[in-house]
Amino acid sequence: MNNKIISSLFVFVMIYSNSNAQTPASYSGADIYLQLQKLNVLASVLYIAAHPDDENTRLLAYLAKEKLYRTGYLSLTRGDGGQNLIGNEQGVELGLIRTQELLSARRIDGAEQFFSRAYDFGYSKKADETFLFWNKEKILSDVVWMIRKFQPDVIITRFPGDERAGHGHHTASSILANEAFAAAADPTRFPEQLSGDGNVQVWQAKRILWNTFNFGGNNTTSEDQLKLDVGTYNPLIGKGYGEIASESRSQHKSQGFGVPRQRGVSIEYFTTTGGKASKNDLMEDVVTNWDRIEGGGEIRAAINTIIKDYSFEHPEQSVTLLLDLYRKIKNLPAGYWQQKKLKEVQQLIEACSGLFAEVFTTSDYAVQGDSIKINMAFNNRNRVDAIVEKTATSVMDANNVYRSLFDTLLNKKLPANENVNLGKTIFIPLDIPVSQPYWLQEGMPDGSFKVSNRQLIGKAESDPPLMATITVNIQGEKFVLARPVLRKFTDPVKGELYQPLPILPQVVAETDMNNKMMMNGQPINGKLTFTAYKAGISVNVKDCVKVPAGAKVEFDSSVLHFTTANETKVVKYKVSGAANGMITLGAVNNLDKNGVMKTLHKIRYDHIPDVNYFSDAHVNIRLMDIKIVGKNIGYITGAGDKVPEALTQMGYTVTLLDEAKLSVEKLQSFDAVITGIRAYNVHDYLGGKYSDLMSYVKNGGNLIVQYNTNNQLGGIKTNIGPYPFTISRTRVSDETVPFTINLPNHSVMNYPNKITEKDFANWVQERSIYHAEQLDSNYVTPFTMADLGEKPSNGSLIIGKYGKGNFVYTGLVFFRELPAGVSGAFRLM
Repeated sequence: MNNKIISSLFVFVMIYSNSNAQTPASYSGADIYLQLQKLNVLASVLYIAAHPDDENTRLLAYLAKEKLYRTGYLSLTRGDGGQNLIGNEQGVELGLIRTQELLSARRIDGAEQFFSRAYDFGYSKKADETFLFWNKEKILSDVVWMIRKFQPDVIITRFPGDERAGHGHHTASSILANEAFAAAADPTRFPEQLSGDGNVQVWQAKRILWNTFNFGGNNTTSEDQLKLDVGTYNPLIGKGYGEIASESRSQHKSQGFGVPRQRGVSIEYFTTTGGKASKNDLMEDVVTNWDRIEGGGEIRAAINTIIKDYSFEHPEQSVTLLLDLYRKIKNLPAGYWQQKKLKEVQQLIEACSGLFAEVFTTSDYAVQGDSIKINMAFNNRNRVDAIVEKTATSVMDANNVYRSLFDTLLNKKLPANENVNLGKTIFIPLDIPVSQPYWLQEGMPDGSFKVSNRQLIGKAESDPPLMATITVNIQGEKFVLARPVLRKFTDPVKGELYQPLPILPQVVAETDMNNKMMMNGQPINGKLTFTAYKAGISVNVKDCVKVPAGAKVEFDSSVLHFTTANETKVVKYKVSGAANGMITLGAVNNLDKNGVMKTLHKIRYDHIPDVNYFSDAHVNIRLMDIKIVGKNIGYITGAGDKVPEALTQMGYTVTLLDEAKLSVEKLQSFDAVITGIRAYNVHDYLGGKYSDLMSYVKNGGNLIVQYNTNNQLGGIKTNIGPYPFTISRTRVSDETVPFTINLPNHSVMNYPNKITEKDFANWVQERSIYHAEQLDSNYVTPFTMADLGEKPSNGSLIIGKYGKGNFVYTGLVFFRELPAGVSGAFRLM
């Protein structure tokens, strides 16, 4: 099979299947009618901002579904450094979740989704700091690449290139977009993008505009700016663009951005920052129809005839005219819009014909060096003249090129509305890589991901590892339909479901924790869990575990034999003599050409497709000199963190508390009670437990409240501490910034561990967030800290003596530092 042909079909695949893991899209008569109208529109808009959720979903929906422009959103990051409302995933895992949430949003508002290689390293107050992490020139090249590839007539930024943007990433996104607007048209900038197969050409957009805003107390709009009402109603869809936008924005569930549907007039404002200013319309002086292509007049006339004769009840009657249109467009000179419109027409031919085609397996996964059975299903639902001439299946190799596994000649005429099924067993070669998101394949040496293959840059996600193509002859015209091979199954509650089909190694290893703390030189115990995805595998544990000098590891099993697929075995181990301070247990699998056994990570939420990714199987063991006081801790879980596991490693017995357990009688057994991050935002019942918690403190307990917020996640509607204070937006984003110890003699600085500036070394991402302010005089403040050039704040940690006990509120980011194994955070906690 021709690899170039299948590679050119990915856009069509996404249009058809709606997602690599969603039910194949179905199209109503109204859907088809809108797509027919879109054939006459040759214009594109690229919206650029920094994070998932920065995009103006109402504007995107309006541009994509009302104006029918090709509309894209380029988010520079995947939101990796944010906070997670729905679980405890952080870092790249959160970025994987937010990537899928953005794709879900785009399926609703009709825009396309793109990303640069920039990593969201957390809150940044200045663009200069952001560029130090990202490597400005590298990310600028990504934006230029996407402009040259997408060829937008108009570029829109969400933010200004100054402090009004409110976040260093926001400011940086505007600076990069405006610089790229000019650089994309300059052949001397990033010339490597302009030569070679599959590369791009210089592109000059007509203009770049800033979509000004009025939120957060910052109004940057004015009546002399270009205005656009995007709140109109579309009767073919049955919704207004405010309603569509609300549904789209509500997909950002990990950020708690569910919003009500909005209706009515909604004015968006724009000011031109580059190119020719527009007075009345975004596309002023841009040819947005077939007049921009030589010979386009005949195409427009043909499309108008199809639209005029279109039947909502019998779309199949348009197939013949669409086939004639396809041939006409194919005969035009090759170019950007010629290719786009060919794909749109092919999709319309399939939709009007009612042709159904899918490729699936009932297996949960495919395995390197093993076989898998796949099924192809066809149905000619609208009784058109269709013949399946041949089918083929390919697998993505290490060079990101599809390698043919088999092809079969069929020449099967599809009967009217009858199911036709074809089964085939295929073998996955051992040298085929496991399924890994492309931006994680080469790691992240600095503040941005390493992606060597330029053709991958900008893509929202990796291409499907297994792809099928079906060559169909419809009334004499051949089309190649591309279908990802999906996992298909039926859930007794949710019904028929589709999920991505990953390729897995034959065996994986999972550690009980990535970071283990060896407290005061005492041996530690742990376990390795091995899972074989192919029968007949054996693992020699001692041979596959690498231990550096100075450490001794003992296992309770030495050789594991797996007789069936999906079999799991657990090996317990003990580590002692860790003289070097850190030990890495790197499991080596002789079946893996890189010599490193993989750990499979699974992220499962109902609102996104299943996410799978791999890391090298390892355990980092850190020597720590820590003293602890007390034994029993009650932990009230918040929006999700991994602090309880760290407390357990320190030697505490941790009990998770819910509403029923928060009584004076039950609390008195705990040496300390800790609330998880944003607990008061997500648990309304805590307001009713205020008196119980205060009684606990008054009787000698220690209550530690980790940060909460006053934002869209939910304002604080109850008292938290025994004395008044408020929660601010103040934060210290530079984890290396110097700070002042205000109370060197206070017990928190001396008992049971002596705390010094050294304990704040090697912190990750940030120091603290959401400080306490307007403090009652009963509170003491051990620390003063601030980012450079900002007003000092003493609200990162406040302590109030109340009765016999103590109340603590802290914005110090223990939820990041403890899972990262930062020794100072352990000593302070």
